[in-house]
Amino acid sequence: MREIPFFQEQKFVKYRNEKAFTLLEVLFAFSVFMTIIFFMAPVFHIVLNNKDSNGRLQEMEWDVFCSQIKKEIRISSKAEVVSGRLVLTNNNESITYEKYGSNIRRRVNSSGHETLLQNVSSVTFTRVNNSIKIIVKDVWGKEYNVVGHSYIQWFPVI
Repeated sequence: MREIPFFQEQKFVKYRNEKAFTLLEVLFAFSVFMTIIFFMAPVFHIVLNNKDSNGRLQEMEWDVFCSQIKKEIRISSKAEVVSGRLVLTNNNESITYEKYGSNIRRRVNSSGHETLLQNVSSVTFTRVNNSIKIIVKDVWGKEYNVVGHSYIQWFPVI
């Protein structure tokens, strides 16, 4: 049997230890993993609660939309519902409210594009005497409605 010199045997042992993980390396990898998990929990919480914040934002947008359209209905001299659009006449201006994609937009004299309400799946304008009833359904299925009254006598619908 041949004898292996001492310096070659040490080389072999050293080479074998380089392939193995030490306890320190395992602890370091585990601490990195736990740090990532620790910071991911709040991210998941934010992502899962995003739907609730969208709903609250939609309600705030709805409140602003209601205030604006009620004011314009009040001061308008004429109101018509034509092809699913609400057309208000005030002095020499024609103000149109219509669904455009998933938004409700406002146009003055058939120009401009002012987005008033977003994430809308359907909108219905109905004229009842001196009032306009608006029913809006958002993309999450929630339905909103508002009635705007005018103090000026409009001409009857023919």
